[in-house]
Amino acid sequence: MFRSLVKQLAHAHGYLATFMPKPFLDMSGSGFHTHYSLWAGGKNIFADAGRLNQTGRYFVGGLQKRMAETALCGSATPNGFLRRKPYTFCPINTSWGPDNRTVGIRIIEGKDSAVRVEKRDAGADCNPYLLLATDIAAGLDGIEQKIEPTEMTTGDAYSEDRHEPIPTDIAVALKLARGSDFMRSVLGDDMCELYIQQSEREMEFRRNQVTQVELDRYIGNF
Repeated sequence: MFRSLVKQLAHAHGYLATFMPKPFLDMSGSGFHTHYSLWAGGKNIFADAGRLNQTGRYFVGGLQKRMAETALCGSATPNGFLRRKPYTFCPINTSWGPDNRTVGIRIIEGKDSAVRVEKRDAGADCNPYLLLATDIAAGLDGIEQKIEPTEMTTGDAYSEDRHEPIPTDIAVALKLARGSDFMRSVLGDDMCELYIQQSEREMEFRRNQVTQVELDRYIGNF
């Protein structure tokens, strides 16, 4: 509804609004970052004196564990994976750390009310309902199973190789999604299959094109 409203308002004023994740190759794309905290009795369960506590760390551990296999929920089109490149404000691995925009999972600290976990990989083309469902299920599983996250990153996460990579190509994301029992358990078999097939069609559509860029580069050279 939000995306439709923005597009209609833009059109009414003579503009074109798009949530295409990577409309310009030389610029950072359009992301869909999600922020999570857990509250009970008016208290932020992730916070302890303004810092992320153990419960919050378990939530991060759960997100890390499922981040790669549910990447398709964060980007459903080939274009969405073009924005997943180093130094574009989009992560390429499951790293995490405080106030760090190179990591996959950023921790915001300060007042207890502000402490939260930001998952930064999804693109503006995502289905927000499926993204939120898999993220929350992964995080809660981390709390229930007491999953410890990896070592925190304080520097440049793009240059690290000690964290699990997340898909930067839709073919990889599709392969992981097809093999994910977790994703099917959260979305249900029918929804999961329909969603995967939709992205498979998008991938094939893109593969079966000869683009203007290719024509400009090759037609006079071969």
